[in-house]
Amino acid sequence: MAEVEILKKKKKKAYLILSKEFNNDEIGETLASDDSLVIGRTIEIGLSQLTNDPKMQNIKVKFRIREIKEGKCYAELYRYMMIPTYVRRVVKPGREKIEDSFALITKDNVNIRVKPILLTKAEVQNSVLSKLRKKTREFFSEYTKRNDYDKFLFDLISHNIQKDLKSMLNKVYPLSVVEIRLMEKSMIKS
Repeated sequence: MAEVEILKKKKKKAYLILSKEFNNDEIGETLASDDSLVIGRTIEIGLSQLTNDPKMQNIKVKFRIREIKEGKCYAELYRYMMIPTYVRRVVKPGREKIEDSFALITKDNVNIRVKPILLTKAEVQNSVLSKLRKKTREFFSEYTKRNDYDKFLFDLISHNIQKDLKSMLNKVYPLSVVEIRLMEKSMIKS
């Protein structure tokens, strides 16, 4: 009779995941047999669930677990993104869509990538589109030089950045939608 090797499974335990960006509120839980297996895991959740605001249902945020203390995992927000179906829904015929992507460095030396999306109220000339794109880059460049990453996240989630950007760009040409399609924190140690 052949000997059968029996593998013992370690008992898994549940870890609560907390987020510092949302006052250490519980954002989820995960199972693991060892603390070291939890570090680096990600969790994606709708922003409307975290803020209890149904207007935010088109936005997802992603967290990465950074540390474990006393059986609780602490995660940081590293990605803010609009769901693609929302973007397709707001883009209408007879309007211009302006998308851009650029890397920025905040006041506290955090590298981020921002991808805004702008929608005009009608078709416009390419020179106007170029000017809107240029003004958007200037706005974010100035904003990140003055503010740190935590302030940037707070203003992004509360839509303060989008409101300020829209009021500035409306002086160039009236826009119907000004949103941040994606914001991602670079995982490079700074």
